[in-house]
Order: sequence, then structure tokens, then C-alpha cells
Amino acid sequence: MTRRTVIVGVGAGAACFKAVAVASLLTQAELTVRVFLSPDAHAFVAPLSFVAVTGQPVVDSVRSVEPDGLASHLIQASAFVLVPATAGLIARVAHGMASDAVSLAALGAPDLRFFCPAMNDRMWNNPLVQANVARLEDAGWKRIGPDVGRLAEGYEAPGRMAEPEVIVRELTTALAGD
Repeated sequence: MTRRTVIVGVGAGAACFKAVAVASLLTQAELTVRVFLSPDAHAFVAPLSFVAVTGQPVVDSVRSVEPDGLASHLIQASAFVLVPATAGLIARVAHGMASDAVSLAALGAPDLRFFCPAMNDRMWNNPLVQANVARLEDAGWKRIGPDVGRLAEGYEAPGRMAEPEVIVRELTTALAGD
């Protein structure tokens, strides 16, 4: 039996540490997990963290190529998740921009695709961000979160990324029904 593949697209932000937990939990659920890192995500988490929990190489360039010669952003997957989905990453994907490995791969994402917003409450409530969120949802992306909770700024408000266990439960449930 072939293991199903999930692509985890990682945006930059304080919630990056949760992306490592998501990748680990998906791997423990016996899925093959391929991680794509946005350039700024490197400031928050090292690619080696993802290699350690998935056993797979990390893609962080639009020029990455698989051992079989296929462009990495064309990897066949059963599901795709953006975690954390920052305001900038949501905007790039919502407008079809392919300026980094994550947004490029998102253009070829399978029908089962999720995004997990994580940002400051003022950003989350910005009409431009909400318009981009609506654009993704209208295009068939399923949103997980954000939650109300403690933000990086030190206070509680909407914008906290959903917990890894919640994200993984949503993904595995959707995959089971697929």
C-alpha cells in the first residue's frame, strides 16, 4: 500500500514551531510529509527540524528538483496545508503569485487544501486580509482557525494559530473521507 503524501507549506512567523509539530504528527499518522519553507521561515525554524521529524528533504527554492528530475513543486500529494498562513503568504496564494517555493507549490495543490491563519489581531481584522481569506475560501481552500488566544505580542486576541492536534485531526478526517 502506498502512503499518502501531504505537503506542508510553512510561512514565516512566531507560530512556525507549531508547523514542526504538525509535520511530526502527520508523519506519526503514517503519512508521507513533504515540507516547503518560505524564505523568511528560515529565521524562525531550521529545515533540519523538519527533516528530523519527517525523514524527507525540505524544499525551500523555486528551483528545487526531485531525484527523478521532476520539479519539486510538482510533487503529487493528497492534501496541502499552509501552516502558519501569514498575511503575506495568504495574499501571495490568493493572488496566484509564485514568488517562493510555498506559493509556487500552492498553485499546483490538490483539491484537498487547507490554510491555518496566524497573525496579529489587527492584521487578521484588516479588510485586505479578510478579502484575501475570502478569496482562498471561494477557491476551495478550507480554513482552520485562527483561534482566540495569547499572541506573540503578549495579549489574548483572535489570530492565534490553531493547535497542531486540531489541524492534524481536520486533515486526517478529510483524507479518510477522500
